[in-house]
Amino acid sequence: MKKKKIVAAVVAAAVIVVITGAVLTGVYFGTLKDALDYVDLPLVAPEENSYTVVDKTDYYLGHPDLVYTGDGRLLTAYPLGHGKGAIVIRESTDMGKTWSERRSDLPESFADSQETPTLYRLDFNDGSEKILLVSGCPSWTDDDEYYADGFNYSLSSDGGRTFGEFINAYGVEWATSMPDSGDDLYTSYSADELPNFDESGKVLPYDVIVAMSSLTRLKNENGGWLDAWMGTFHDYDFYNYVSVLTFDSEGKANWSVPRRFLSSQREKEAEIDLCEIEIFRTPSDELVLLGRANARNSNSVISVSADEGKSWSVLKELPYALTGDRHKAEYDPVTGKVAVSFRLYLPGIKPNALSQMNELGGYWVCWVGTPDMLTDYALNPEKDKNTVLGDKMLVLGKTNDGKSDCGYSGLVIAENRVVAVSYGKFSRGAKVPYILGVSFSADLLK
Repeated sequence: MKKKKIVAAVVAAAVIVVITGAVLTGVYFGTLKDALDYVDLPLVAPEENSYTVVDKTDYYLGHPDLVYTGDGRLLTAYPLGHGKGAIVIRESTDMGKTWSERRSDLPESFADSQETPTLYRLDFNDGSEKILLVSGCPSWTDDDEYYADGFNYSLSSDGGRTFGEFINAYGVEWATSMPDSGDDLYTSYSADELPNFDESGKVLPYDVIVAMSSLTRLKNENGGWLDAWMGTFHDYDFYNYVSVLTFDSEGKANWSVPRRFLSSQREKEAEIDLCEIEIFRTPSDELVLLGRANARNSNSVISVSADEGKSWSVLKELPYALTGDRHKAEYDPVTGKVAVSFRLYLPGIKPNALSQMNELGGYWVCWVGTPDMLTDYALNPEKDKNTVLGDKMLVLGKTNDGKSDCGYSGLVIAENRVVAVSYGKFSRGAKVPYILGVSFSADLLK
């Protein structure tokens, strides 16, 4: 009799488990959400033959950038690891359809990069060109070998065929060379240019994250190009800085004293943890800022400057169609469209009713619209985050696990082609992120 009761109890428990499992499975699939369902734009995907696997291994690869050289080549750079790790560079001579093997001729200092590299082409008024590679040096964790050390940069004068060893800016060496707080030197600094000091008044190196998230060539008051570029980065307190790159008569690079450039909007900047700022120039010479809201309590934000970054309009939340991380924007003069590649990441939406997360992602996308759409939205108080903004959304990649570790990318529009590289677990069975490239006709932007 006792044995029968035990068997009955076990059977009853098993039935409860099966029923509970079935109910939870039903709840899971019945409440499953997809980030694209919240984008009020036509969704378009490039043809399958537009894609090329740039690099795929059994370990983590991520966070690539991309640059187009003056002689028509593409260079992509990325670290062997999550953020930090040895820098890899590959080259394409056919607009991203195929890629070379990893370069073996890189500077020794590239072997121990502290953060994701960024790439930019500098075109000078005398017709010359340089390729710039930058890698931030943030402190990762208290027990990590990496510590706050400003940022490293390397320059190439031959289209990226060779690079110089890293040069450090605003790191430990700079900090130890600076006088203590209270020195007369600082009376010439604005409040936003003052460095951070420790309790004893000694200067601290800048804790630089994603340097340079954007690099924008500046113009003079008459609209002529300057040989000067405004770079952006942020720190762990989510102050956003600009530092202007110039060159002396002998070609030596100089980065201006980093300046906190959104102090007039510090409350909003700190509230949303604004970071990874992208700034691009419209044909009418407004500068448009797109930024990540890392606190996940806001959509991404937009702002506009009409005075070369000296002042900015009120930071304004964007619709879901432009909400996410690490925006990279390029203007195509042929179609008149702006393409913005980024990681789609929507705050305040649970992936399903059982999830403990309150954010929804899983896609690498590219927003398409006109410059006027962005500036009008940013400056028109009657438009809000519920506005339909844009022409279409290009769906470039989807992660196989629905998670958001993807989408940082480099983006180039040239030779009537759109080329982008990103990272993620974009194929079935992929266990770690890999580098994926896409190359398609710019006609898709129309």
